[in-house]
Amino acid sequence: MKTFRLLLAAIACPLLGFAQISGTIKGLDNGKEVPLPGANVYWEGTETGTTTGNDGSYTLEKAAGSNTLRVSFLGYQAQSKIVISRKGTMNFTLQPSGYELEGAEVVGKVDATTIDITKAGLSYKIDDKELRKAACCNLSESFETNASVDVSFTDAVTGTRQIEMLGLAGKYALIQRENIPFARGLNSNSGLTYIPGPFVESLQLTKGLSSVLNGYESITGQINVEFYKPETAPRLYLNAFGNQGSRAELNVMSALPVNQHLSTAIMAHASSISIPRDGNNDGFADIPTGSQLNFMNRWHFKNPESGWEGQIGLSAIRNKKLSGQMEYLENDHPSDTLWGYESEGRRVELFGKNGYVFKDQPFRSLGIIYSLTYQDHTGRFGKRFHRGEQRSAYLNTIYQDIIGSTIHKYRTGVSFQMDNVLDRLTRPDLEDPLYNQERTEIVPGAYFEYTFEPDPKFTLVAGVRGDYNSYFEQAYITPRLNMRYSLSESTTFRLGGGRGQRTPNVMMENLNLLASSRFMDFGVAQLPEIAWNSGASVVQDVQLAGNKLKLTVDAFYTWFENKLVADLDLGPATAYLLNTEGSRSLSVLGQIDYELFTNFDVRLAYKYLNSKEQFISGLRQSYLIPQHRAFTNLAYQTENQWKFDLTLNWFGSKRLPNSESSPLEFQRAGQSPGFFTMNTQVNKAFKNGLEVFVGVDNLLDFRQDNPIVNANNPYDPYFDTNFTWGPVFGRNIYAGLYYTLPDKKD
Repeated sequence: MKTFRLLLAAIACPLLGFAQISGTIKGLDNGKEVPLPGANVYWEGTETGTTTGNDGSYTLEKAAGSNTLRVSFLGYQAQSKIVISRKGTMNFTLQPSGYELEGAEVVGKVDATTIDITKAGLSYKIDDKELRKAACCNLSESFETNASVDVSFTDAVTGTRQIEMLGLAGKYALIQRENIPFARGLNSNSGLTYIPGPFVESLQLTKGLSSVLNGYESITGQINVEFYKPETAPRLYLNAFGNQGSRAELNVMSALPVNQHLSTAIMAHASSISIPRDGNNDGFADIPTGSQLNFMNRWHFKNPESGWEGQIGLSAIRNKKLSGQMEYLENDHPSDTLWGYESEGRRVELFGKNGYVFKDQPFRSLGIIYSLTYQDHTGRFGKRFHRGEQRSAYLNTIYQDIIGSTIHKYRTGVSFQMDNVLDRLTRPDLEDPLYNQERTEIVPGAYFEYTFEPDPKFTLVAGVRGDYNSYFEQAYITPRLNMRYSLSESTTFRLGGGRGQRTPNVMMENLNLLASSRFMDFGVAQLPEIAWNSGASVVQDVQLAGNKLKLTVDAFYTWFENKLVADLDLGPATAYLLNTEGSRSLSVLGQIDYELFTNFDVRLAYKYLNSKEQFISGLRQSYLIPQHRAFTNLAYQTENQWKFDLTLNWFGSKRLPNSESSPLEFQRAGQSPGFFTMNTQVNKAFKNGLEVFVGVDNLLDFRQDNPIVNANNPYDPYFDTNFTWGPVFGRNIYAGLYYTLPDKKD
C-alpha cells in the first residue's frame, strides 16, 4: 500500500507546480552525523543539480520531468527520495560505503543512458540496462544502441572490430577499466574484445578531451568501464549465449563477503566459435573461429575507523583466432600454398587502488592507483609472421581538496607510465625482419586541475599536466579546459578544448594491412601523434505531450600536428606509412531522446563526419568513414517485464582506397554505396532472477558482395581484404539467458 501511495504521488507531482526544495546533507562518521560540504544533489534524469555548502545545506529548484531527488558523495552510499510536497525540507543522512540500508525502497524509472549533470564535459553514463539491449558479448559489440560510437570491421579476414569516435579510430580515445589504462599499446585495436559485456556494471563515455588526471593520451574522448565490485556484484550471476554462427559463450560471476572489512568477487568468461562459415562462397571464412578465456579475481577492503579503503585484483586473458581460406582451416592449416590467418594474444595484469578520506574534512582525500601488465601477440598472415610483447607499469596518485570553500576545488598528483615494447614482423624466407622495433618508454608526469563552481548553473574545470618522455627525449605540456553553463533548468551549454598526444605502435595498429599482398613501406621516423580538440554542445529539455524530450547537439573539431597515416592510394602493391601534418576531423551529432508513451522510448540521431587525412597526394577523405549516418532505436518494456528493442542504422557512402592502377577486374569503385542494417531483440525477465532473450543481428540480411579482391589467388600481387565497407556475415539469430541468484532474506 505504501508503494502504491508513492506511485500516485509521483504521478501527481508534475501537476502541483512547487518551486523549490531545501535541506541538509549529512554523513554518518563513527555513529555521528557530520555535514558533507560539496555533496552532489540533483533531479534524476535531468541537468538540474547543485552542491552543498560548507554546512551541508542546499537549495534546489524543481526540474521538469523528475520527482526523484538523488544525493551522492565520495566515500558514501548514494540515496534517492521521491518528493511529494510543493515546498519544504528534504534532509539526507548518507551511510558510509559498504553499509547496508535496511528496508530502503526507491520507486521510479531510471534512464539506462543519462548525461552526467555534475561534469563540465559532455559525459554519458551507460548502465547495464542499456548494454542488455543488444547481445553484449564483449564491449566492442556493446555500442549498437549508441549513436556517439561507430563500430566496424577493419578487414574481411581477421574479424577485428574497431570503434570510431568523432570520425577517428578508437585508438585516439582513452579506454580505461576503472580509471586504469586498458586498451592501449599492443591491444589498442583489440582491447575492447577483452572486456566481456556481462562483467560491466556501467561505463562513462566522455566526448572530447577528458580530465588531465587520467593522462595525456585522450584525443577524441574517453571510455571508462566499471566492472561489478565485490560489494555490488550478485552472490551468483550466470550468462549464456549462442548464435547460428556457432558462437557459444558462458559468463560466471560470484561475490562473497569474507568479513565486515573484506569481500571478494570472481569473474570468469569462456567463449568459442567452432565452425568456419563461408556464406559468400569466396573461399574465405566470413568470421574467424577461435576461443577466449578470461578470468578476474578482485578483493575489496574497507576500514571505516581508519578512513582507508581499497582493492587489489588479478586478471588473465587468452584469446585465439583462426581464419583464412576454408581449405587451410579444414586441413588443420599445414600448408605454404594456402593462405591462413592465426592469432593468439595473452594478457596478465595485477592492479589495485587505495584511498583515504580525512575524517574531519570529508572533502579532502588521497587516492593511489597502480597496475602491472604483461601482454603479447603472435600472428600469421599468409607467409608473414608477427610477434609483439609489452610490459607496462602504471601509477597515479590523486589528492583532492578545496580552497577556502567548495566553490573552489582542486585535484593534483603525480603519475608514472612505463612501457617496454617489442614489435616485429618477419618472413621465414628472409634473413632480416620486415619491421623491428624495440623501445622502452618511461614517462613521469604531474598535473593540477582546478574546478570553479560558484553556483549550480556554472562549472569551469581548468587543468594542465606536464610529462617527460624518455624515448622521444621531450617534455610535453597538456592544457585542457571545460565549461558548463545552465541557462535554465532545461538548457545547458558546454564548451571545451585542449591538447593530447600518444605513441603509435606502428605495426600492431596496422595489422589489417597484412591481410593483403601489399608491401609495407615503414620509411617513417618514430614520432608521437599530437592533436588538438575543441567542442561545444547544448542539451535542451522540452515538455512535449506531457513527457520530456531531450535534444542534444554537439560539434567537435580535431586537428593534428602529427598523425601516422597509412596511404593505400598509390597502387595495390604498397602500403605507405608516413607522418603527416594537417589531418583533421569534424563531427556534428544531433540526437533526440523521447518517451513517446509510458515505457516506450525513442532515440533518433543524425551524425555528420568530415574526416580528412594528409596523404601523399594531398588532403583527402579518410578511408571507410561515412560522411553521413542516421540512427533510430525503439525500446519498449511492459509491466510484466517483457522488453522489446529495435535499432535501425543507415550508413552513408564511404571512401575506398584508389584502385585505378589495378587491372580492370580488380578495380573497385572509389565510393561504397549507402546501406541499412537492423537489429532486434526481445527479453523476458522473471521474478526468480532469470531473464531470457532472443534476437537477430542484421535482420535485413544485408551483406557486401565480394569483400576480398582477387580471393582466388591470395599470393597474387592484387590480393587485398581492405575494401570491407559493410557486413560480411548475413542475418544472425541468437539466444541466451541471464540468471541472478536472489539475495538472502533476513
